[in-house]
Amino acid sequence: MSSIKDVAFKAGVGIATVSRVINQSGYVKQETKERIEKVIKELGFKPNEIARSMTQQKNHIVAFILPNTKHLFFGELLYEVESALYEKNYKLMVCNSSERIEKELSYIEMLKTNRVDSMILLTNNDIAHLLDKKYRIISFDRIFEGIPYVASDNYEGGRLAALHLIERGAKKFMFIGDDQQGSDNIVNTEVSKRRLAFIETLKQKGFHHVIEIEYPLGNYIDIPDEVQQQVLLHKDVDGIFCISDAVAARVIKTLELAGKHVPKDVKVMGYDGGRSFLNLGKTITSIDQQPHLTAKAIVDIIEHYYKNTRIEPFQITPVKLVIGETT
Repeated sequence: MSSIKDVAFKAGVGIATVSRVINQSGYVKQETKERIEKVIKELGFKPNEIARSMTQQKNHIVAFILPNTKHLFFGELLYEVESALYEKNYKLMVCNSSERIEKELSYIEMLKTNRVDSMILLTNNDIAHLLDKKYRIISFDRIFEGIPYVASDNYEGGRLAALHLIERGAKKFMFIGDDQQGSDNIVNTEVSKRRLAFIETLKQKGFHHVIEIEYPLGNYIDIPDEVQQQVLLHKDVDGIFCISDAVAARVIKTLELAGKHVPKDVKVMGYDGGRSFLNLGKTITSIDQQPHLTAKAIVDIIEHYYKNTRIEPFQITPVKLVIGETT
């Protein structure tokens, strides 16, 4: 029976190079890789699968750290990611951090101790200096130097929202979101581009005044009193773009409880696809992040990690406008 030494000798390379090809654990020139694979086939070499597994330190478990599993879009994204991973023979572990940095760090420790192979990270905490780039980490919607990330086209989403509200006849505009500090955020996030594109597009169309209301980060349950007051204070606003469907649903309820009709008096848009709030009695016009495309992009990066092939530093997935009954 042939050994790894036989393969190395016939291929004219070192044992370590053969090991890297077998275990997909490091860079090998394509020409050399093909020569080794040809020799392996010729000799009928069968690597020890147990030893190979230990060398690769793979268990095919991927952890997904989320700030809050109550957010309905996160639920959709989890479903799509789990489905896409399962098709590739991976299992998904859900980690709810509750926005607490100590929980995130404890979950990241699982990656360092090989209890999970890869990690998808969505955080609102500044942990860039705590992320070791040698591990298989994929960021969603957050940008960390040296870490590949996936995000929907937030800028295009904001642009589509502005154009749609103009098309529907809105004249006075409002943006409600939790990231108005934009580039001053403690975390560099693609989400800020929703607001930036919305305002820039309106200005390009001649609408230079947009009211901006800060919605507390991480509040997915109740619309705060101060936000309700500001929404109702600006009685001339007839076009509102909300940073998420969850916020849009609560704004619609606030307006209707105050006697406003949506969309006759005020047109309201959300962001996430509008699928999760049918209990409003009307569907929300929304920007669909198409989570199945996000999931595919994330799993593609995980596959590249395993194969030691080139990984794109970021992937931006397309969005689309879904017209509901609120505009």
